[in-house]
Amino acid sequence: MSCNFSFVGFKRLLGVYLCSSVLLLTTTYAADVNNQAQLNKSSLGYDSHFVTLNDLRFHYVDKGEGDLIVFLHGYPFFGESWHNLLRHFSNDYHVVAPDNRGYNLSAKPEGVENYKLELLVEDVKALIGSLSNGKKVTLVGHDWGGALAWSVAQKYPQLLDKLVVINAPPYNVLLLMLVNDADQKKSSVYMEKLKSPEMENVYAKQGPEMLWRYGFNRGYANGHIDEQFKQAFFDAWNQPGAHTGAVNWYRANVPKVDDINDETYWPSKMARVSVPSLLIWTENERTFVPAMLEVIPRYVDDLTIAVIPGSGHTPFIDKPQEVISAMEAFFRK
Repeated sequence: MSCNFSFVGFKRLLGVYLCSSVLLLTTTYAADVNNQAQLNKSSLGYDSHFVTLNDLRFHYVDKGEGDLIVFLHGYPFFGESWHNLLRHFSNDYHVVAPDNRGYNLSAKPEGVENYKLELLVEDVKALIGSLSNGKKVTLVGHDWGGALAWSVAQKYPQLLDKLVVINAPPYNVLLLMLVNDADQKKSSVYMEKLKSPEMENVYAKQGPEMLWRYGFNRGYANGHIDEQFKQAFFDAWNQPGAHTGAVNWYRANVPKVDDINDETYWPSKMARVSVPSLLIWTENERTFVPAMLEVIPRYVDDLTIAVIPGSGHTPFIDKPQEVISAMEAFFRK
């Protein structure tokens, strides 16, 4: 039996096969790289990263180059909620906004004890250590993120160049006011409701829609929040365990008023802030009473206060330019 085998023909056929295979591999690789690039982008277009801190996996977004500004969100938000400020300050700074422990894509350890303020402070310390190259940073916080930022400044002032807090007292001042100010006690009744099992049941039935009605729907209706942010919000709050993790901040750190004693305060009842600080307060703030503006300065050595008219609890969403202007004036000092 004969075989008409042509080695030259075989090489030509092999060449065609190899070229086709290389083209296929190249195309597949390019698609994988493109898909990975998309995975490394956040919902609102920032660079998206994961980092292990204190044996937990944390997610953060960042943009820009230069001195580091770290933004800490409160409830019910997530890292990218700062997008108005991130977009602006990334022109001159390296801006970083993590999802706090228990939120969105960051770790959600089980157990209320894993959300004590002293552990949350260590998260921020570790994040700064991983990104700052040993340089001092500016820390910005709002709501629970603001209380956390104050606490970092009290515990680790050597890490910070400046501190900016929006509508939030230091944790020790919050406890002090809960004990001694009837109006603040009344304004904080919602915290006990939020911690309750009943609220977990409500969230299980309604999901993120319950939080959207917290006020985001009004911001969406008047144009302060766009469709892209709305999608990012629902994506964040549809993450398994996100609501329980967020509420655990309250369960771990806000005892019933009758249970507050000198040992409850952290890092101490009389803890002070020595870092140059800017407190941005709004005219229509309702979560914390106006008397806070009289008490907070007693616990901060170098404090600038900027009051923004016509805004409620979240001026970085409905009055971002006013917040930016206040921050830039403070940075120039």
